[in-house]
Amino acid sequence: MAQATNNAIEKRQKSETVNVPGRIEQQAQAYTYTPLVDVMENDDAFVFEADLPGVKPGDVDVSFERGTLSIEAKAHPRQPAGQRYLWREYGVGNFYRSFSIETPVDADGIRAELKNGVLSVYVPKAAGAKPKKIEVRTA
Repeated sequence: MAQATNNAIEKRQKSETVNVPGRIEQQAQAYTYTPLVDVMENDDAFVFEADLPGVKPGDVDVSFERGTLSIEAKAHPRQPAGQRYLWREYGVGNFYRSFSIETPVDADGIRAELKNGVLSVYVPKAAGAKPKKIEVRTA
């Protein structure tokens, strides 16, 4: 019979160890991120939901021109200037994404809302683009 060892305990203790570098030198760089976007369509409109973590409402620009919906935003640092990081994964920079919409839309009815880092853009279809149900009568 083999003698029991503490290998399982040793392995667990080793796997829980996190090696964090003592210091990271990072240069200030401007990044442009492509946000992840879900696009839904119903009979009345298109709905776009874009992930914009760290973006505030005043830092978002939504525009519609010549059939193209554009989303531009900027995420500012969350920490004070001069903060020393050991490790940083939070993205700071610009977001940009555009969509070509071939269906006629009511540009005056477009509205957008930013809540908890998710931008929801409602793009209503033009009256002529909505499906129309034809009533069938009996003679």
